[in-house]
Amino acid sequence: MPSRPPVHRPPGQGDRKQQRREYDQQRDKQEWRGWYKTSRWQARREAQLAAEPLCAICLKQGRITAATVADHPIPHRGDYDLFWNQPLQSLCDQPPWRCHSSTKQREESRG
Repeated sequence: MPSRPPVHRPPGQGDRKQQRREYDQQRDKQEWRGWYKTSRWQARREAQLAAEPLCAICLKQGRITAATVADHPIPHRGDYDLFWNQPLQSLCDQPPWRCHSSTKQREESRG
């Protein structure tokens, strides 16, 4: 069986794993990323998941799935008021559905 041809990458451009690592490092430098590590956010997240323990997207599609993520329905993009004051929704992020990682991200990228 023939071997796979080598992948051409311009100098200085790493493989996907390296690119993802660099992206994550840049993203984590944003000030608002630290808001997720505060006790205030953790309490808000726990309250949301206790109030709505099932995934909102799965429920709309007739599935019963435990929620694991408190999500901002409107992307806050670093806006302090939107981050802290808008209502949240509960979503799942476990296989097989991964509504937060797949469905929600797809919707946001469409606009």
